[in-house]
Formats: sequence, structure tokens, C-alpha cells
Amino acid sequence: MNIPNLNDYEEKKKRLRVYMDVNGYDYVILSKRENFAWFTCGGDNKVLRNTDDGSGVLVISKNSVLFLAYYMDSDRIYDDELQGLDIEKKLMYWYEGDRCEYAMKFTKGKVAADSSIKGADNRWYDIIKLHYPLTENEVKRYRELGAVCDGLLADIAEKIHPGMSEHDIEAEILYAYGKLSMTPKVLLVGTDERIEKYRHPCASPRKLEKLVLIHPAAEKNNLHANITRMIYFGDKLPEELEKKYDLLNFLQAQFFSMAKPGIGYRDIYDERKKLLEEKGYPDEWKYHAMGCVTGYVIGIDQPFFNNEEVKTNTPLDIYITLRGAKVEELAMTTDKGAEVLSATGKWPLKNYEYYGSSYKFPAIMLK
Repeated sequence: MNIPNLNDYEEKKKRLRVYMDVNGYDYVILSKRENFAWFTCGGDNKVLRNTDDGSGVLVISKNSVLFLAYYMDSDRIYDDELQGLDIEKKLMYWYEGDRCEYAMKFTKGKVAADSSIKGADNRWYDIIKLHYPLTENEVKRYRELGAVCDGLLADIAEKIHPGMSEHDIEAEILYAYGKLSMTPKVLLVGTDERIEKYRHPCASPRKLEKLVLIHPAAEKNNLHANITRMIYFGDKLPEELEKKYDLLNFLQAQFFSMAKPGIGYRDIYDERKKLLEEKGYPDEWKYHAMGCVTGYVIGIDQPFFNNEEVKTNTPLDIYITLRGAKVEELAMTTDKGAEVLSATGKWPLKNYEYYGSSYKFPAIMLK
């Protein structure tokens, strides 16, 4: 059940209506789950779990907000997700057609939407950009989420042992996250040579021998925390694996230290590419995407491709890989660089530095 922050809700309405004024829109229709969640401060309009399209639609004008859903969904979503918000409920019957097209009946003039609707302009990315910077309340929720995930992953690690299949490990992760009403949108599990062979190892019947990589990209209250951890069963890490993992965390420190307001994302990536070449891995940047901005969306890479400037209070999902190893922690941009939210000491930590900036990142856990 969602308990919206009313001050945040007023801020969301203000941002959206300023956008409408600047761009000449009379109405905005929000149907995607990430935008419904952002506007309602954590509300979820899902029924189906396998789609980003929600089962409830918001129609926002310059002086009102309407919520529209089929009769079979409207009361539940309205009661559980929109408590205390000045949103008027409308309903329709399942045989009256598509929800978004039906929502157009409540509009006049120029309409923007976050999906493709006949008669409206699809402005999905414009609307996503309004999510940032996150409010102070959202940043607080994210810090809490980072700590929860760090503890969850440490608890899961205690249950993993050689002889388990990747499917067994996947089930442990799903159970642990599910108990906290968290849903992994992506769940990767790889062991031993499959980590070396695949950048995205989905679970298989293969049984764990020495090394396992786990990556739950999960959400709670519609904020996403995408994290990767590795565990090695033995007294000492293989030298090559330790060398790669240290380099990856050094590059993570480089990115986080440079992620300050006014710096372009692509400029940070160019520095990473240069460092990879200096360390003897000139082509590795080509084989895996280099990170994204997260939040109510699981991840968007447009800020990086567009070389947009870093903003404060923006959650980052910076994944860095070399063949056979990967690092990925939840972070939040600040005026002084990125703050790591998912390394709270529940997992073994190791210190890394980049030009005076110091970070403690999770190490490969030895068991």
C-alpha cells in the first residue's frame, strides 16, 4: 500500500505543469508504470507484472487530475495507491476499448503522453527527465533501500554453497526479495566458466563449483536497486580474478568521483575508456553497455548517449565488466561526486581511491 508524500506530490504536479506551459500542452496522459509511480510518489498501477504498461491511466490538466481504469481494477488501485491525493476517479468497462484511447475523451487541445496514443504526442523521455533531481524524501527512501539490499545480499550469500544449481540460487534470491515485497526486474545468476563466457548469464541447471555471480535488479515502492555481487569458495582468490576485480572497482571509483554537477556523462566514459586502454584492456568497453541512470525507471542510457550533464540527487546504475568479472553498486549523485548507497558494511568491503576520492566497495566474498 502506498502512502504518498503530499509535499512531493505538489512538486510533481508543479514540474509537469511547468512543462505543459513551456511546451504548449493542455493535457498529459500517464500510463507507464514508472511515470504513474513517480507522479503518485510510489503508487503502482500494475496488475500484469510482465509489462511496463499500467492498468490505470492518469489524465493531468492545468487544474485537475483524473484517474481512469477498468471497473475490475479501479477501486483497488485508487484505494491502495492514491490515498490522500486530489485525484478524481473515473471508471470504464472492459468492453469499452483501450484505456489510453478512452482517456483521450477527457482531453481537449494539445495532448502529450508517455506512450503512443492516436491524437497525442509521445513525450516519454521528456516526462522521464522530470523525475530528476529526486526529492529529499526520495533520496532518503533510496538510502534505506540500499541498506536493505546490502543486508539481503549478505543473507543470500550465506545460503549459497557449492553443488547448488544456478536455478537453486535463483530461487533463493527470489524468495528473499519476495518476502520484502521486492520484485527483481532482472535476475542474473552465473557460475564458474559461464561468468567467463557470458556477460548476462541467466540461470541454468549448471552446478556451482567455485565462483558465482548474482545480479538482482529489484524494485521496492517502485524505486530500483540494481546490484551485482560475486562469491568465491576457497581460501584465496585466483590472481587473475583479483586483478580484474580490483581494476573494475578502481574504474567504479573513477566514475563516482567524477559524477559531479556540470560534467557530461560521456566525458566520464571517455576517461574510463582511456584507463582501460592504459591497463591493457583497450576493447573491453565495447562488449557491455557502460551504465545508466535509474530511479522509477529500471535504467535509461539516453543521458549518456546525449552527453547530458550530471545532476544532483540522481540514482546511478554503473555496471562495469571485464570478461569473467563485474561490479555494480547503487549510487546517488551529490555536489561532491556519487555516494554509494548499497555498501553499508553487511558485505566485506575494500577501499579504492581515485585522485583523492576514497570509496569502500564490496569485495568478492570468500567462503
